[in-house]
Amino acid sequence: MNSDVRDKISTAATAIEITLGAIILIACIVASLGMVFTTDTQQLFVSPDYLQERLSDACLIIIGIELIKMITSYTIDSVVDVMLLAIARQMVVEHTSPVENLIMVVAVGILFVIRKYLYVSFLDSRRRRREARVAAAIREEVFGSMKRKEKEKIDEE
Repeated sequence: MNSDVRDKISTAATAIEITLGAIILIACIVASLGMVFTTDTQQLFVSPDYLQERLSDACLIIIGIELIKMITSYTIDSVVDVMLLAIARQMVVEHTSPVENLIMVVAVGILFVIRKYLYVSFLDSRRRRREARVAAAIREEVFGSMKRKEKEKIDEE
């Protein structure tokens, strides 16, 4: 009984994640198309503020895409990637004070240290292997049942 409730909650959470990922993907596609079709190329060369605005928009779209990857991959590495992109966007696009720049550089350095020394790839690879086994079992079940149906159809004839 208790595991049934857990399974249902887990399934509902997965469905919500997929739905949110799809919504974010649609928003990224719409934003990308909007950015491409509304960009004034003459203004890119004339106005630095216009270029900075477009860079900011592009970085937000990229962060959205990385967020989708993070939601779907369930790896520690993807979380660090999203954090790095968010900090890099803040550093490159926004005008920040020297103290804020220093804090961001230290944060990026800490993220690289985490990725290099504290990241245990075994944890992610074990999950990937388990997911691959589940996918193989599903394929076997689906294709196995199809083969049984074909065999039954041949036997009936």
